[in-house]
Amino acid sequence: MICLVTSCEKDRGFDTGSVPSYVETEDYVDLGLGGLLFATKNVGAKNPEDAGGFFAWGEVKPKSYYDWKTYKWANPATEREYIYDQVTFSRYSCHWDGTPDYPFLQPEDDAATVILGEGWRTPTFEEMIELLKCEYRRAVRNGVFGFEYIGPNGNSIFLPACGDIVEDHLINVEDGAKYWCSDCPTGTSATILDINRFGAVWGGHELRMLGLPIRPVRTEKAPVVRGLIFNVLDRYIEQAGQLLATIKREDYSAADCQNLEDAYGQAVAVRENPEKQKFIDEAARSLRLAIMDLKPLPKPSDITAVDLGLSVRWASANIGARNEDDYGYYISWGELTPKPIGHYRWADYQLCKEVNEDDNDYSLLTKYVTDSQWGEVDNKTRLDLEDDAAHAYLGGDWRTPTVEEARELLEKCTFVEMFRHGEPVMKVIGPNGNYILFPYAGFADWQFRVEFTVSCWTSDLVADFPVRACCFNLTGFAGISWEDRIDGLPVRAVCP
Repeated sequence: MICLVTSCEKDRGFDTGSVPSYVETEDYVDLGLGGLLFATKNVGAKNPEDAGGFFAWGEVKPKSYYDWKTYKWANPATEREYIYDQVTFSRYSCHWDGTPDYPFLQPEDDAATVILGEGWRTPTFEEMIELLKCEYRRAVRNGVFGFEYIGPNGNSIFLPACGDIVEDHLINVEDGAKYWCSDCPTGTSATILDINRFGAVWGGHELRMLGLPIRPVRTEKAPVVRGLIFNVLDRYIEQAGQLLATIKREDYSAADCQNLEDAYGQAVAVRENPEKQKFIDEAARSLRLAIMDLKPLPKPSDITAVDLGLSVRWASANIGARNEDDYGYYISWGELTPKPIGHYRWADYQLCKEVNEDDNDYSLLTKYVTDSQWGEVDNKTRLDLEDDAAHAYLGGDWRTPTVEEARELLEKCTFVEMFRHGEPVMKVIGPNGNYILFPYAGFADWQFRVEFTVSCWTSDLVADFPVRACCFNLTGFAGISWEDRIDGLPVRAVCP
């Protein structure tokens, strides 16, 4: 899920006004790929985990706004705001037969060369695809999600999943990674290295006016150079935090809220002016999500096991949460990673290999199938550990709870609705007096995020209708229920 709400003026966005200052750093790694040396970090990054600068293809400085009107090589007379296929270019265009006027970026238009110096350059697609010869794995380094590529000689590099910028919006953070290549475009799009959320490397294209990071290369050893001090994520976090701080926390005290009620289980704080209060609630929640999405990823050690006096211990927070108040990740049943809102659909579901013409309908599933109508039957009705997000994230004996364990929580615990830091939470008190908190995180379906509910996945399939999986609800119609497997729900882990 990616949500970004910020009031960033165009003249205060990403453009620093001049080439920023630099810091000393070790700069390259030999992965054993025939003399090709990869930089240890992106152009403009302070360390390997930083996003660094975001550049439009063929431009050499970050800027505040990324569209066709601000793109250096687009002809200003072109009517190009919405009709991308009619954009014409003053450089890096195509001849009548479709061949480009330059095969690759020229040194004066290559941000890696201009900023880091002679020898450094944006890699070609053929060079970037050399990463296919490496082993790879998803990794979190200093709280930042990304991908580690281990070369044939055992050396490695880390590529952060840092998103891309369209206009003045940072999007797709942690949804894989995209990096520019130097191959000259044959139209409005340029070549990229596209890394999916599991680390697999693919070729792809993006509109060349977008802001993407660059991982530079060179073919001979280089002296220690200086890298850009520029991190757009830090700026967004700071701005969103300042805006969130303007919302008075006392406006959310329990004494001011009369009740929580809604016909669909969506709680609305009822005050003297409910419409105004609802607007403030929505703004605060959107800002909270923006900050949560942009801050460094939580570490598994942030989550502890709480003994409630039940058959299993329950995690202190949702998977992906930094503390017990955070919503955490929204994960489709049987997948391991979250997705942006709008991608919780059958076409993007890992365990669906064929989708009907209606993108919101299912067709053939690849696993957890109990009826041949939906694929080859394997009669699996409980998540394997390899498909269990709780186990993948926390390791050890952690896993997603079964229906029986969720029912035990519902039947033996006491539930108290309360407010913490202005947000509604459900306090679940075990038979022994210990408790855990569930934020009203809601869930994500194929269109948008549904709010004001507490629902979490179990590890069990709906056996007679395998396109659905079981979840437990603590609000509305509390109890064991179901959702489509593609929906994004929080996961609250358990362990012995």
